[in-house]
Amino acid sequence: MLYKLTTNDVTRYPGDIADVQDWVASLSPDQMPIIQGLADAATVITEKYLGTPIGKRSIRLVISRAETELNDNFARAWLQSGTSWGSCFYGSNQWTEIPTPAECIQSVSVSTWSNCSLIPLINGIDYTTDLLTKNPRIMFSYNMSITDYFYKFKNLVIDYVGGLYEVDGSVPSPILTAIHYLIKGMFENRGDTSFDIMDNGYKYLLSAYKQPDISGAR
Repeated sequence: MLYKLTTNDVTRYPGDIADVQDWVASLSPDQMPIIQGLADAATVITEKYLGTPIGKRSIRLVISRAETELNDNFARAWLQSGTSWGSCFYGSNQWTEIPTPAECIQSVSVSTWSNCSLIPLINGIDYTTDLLTKNPRIMFSYNMSITDYFYKFKNLVIDYVGGLYEVDGSVPSPILTAIHYLIKGMFENRGDTSFDIMDNGYKYLLSAYKQPDISGAR
């Protein structure tokens, strides 16, 4: 399977650029365009390292399945965790994890190899959600009317609101400190190709927030 995360906006430095100017000890207005560019670059690098968008964002997760995966062996491997039958209902306890923090699920839709148009699913009928676990997740209800989508889906699209932020919507201070740490290093070592961008100090500041690699999402 292939996994792709996208947001509906461009990643920018989430803090006050004046704080960054103080952090790198630069008082010259001529340096501001350079500092702003480094701040945005450091934020993008930090997002990539953490594996999740920073700040409250609208996020789209796309899970794509190759045509070669549409076979009996794949289906059996997917369902081996257990299945159950009920009256006019077929169910499985297989969860699909969302690889970033999620506040709410906005929509879930699928497309199949026979129909590339996205087909919207209904929360509480076609799928259920669990956002209280460490890794938010959804599970198809596998009502008989959508069983075919489960077996033959080409793309599974999950739109949700999430990211790393505090209750008040601000970016956690250790993450901002790590971004400042990275900006200062890049600012002071401009032109030095031997500079280690992600040294142990930077990684230590972010260690409590790093998400599992998206390729490990299930």
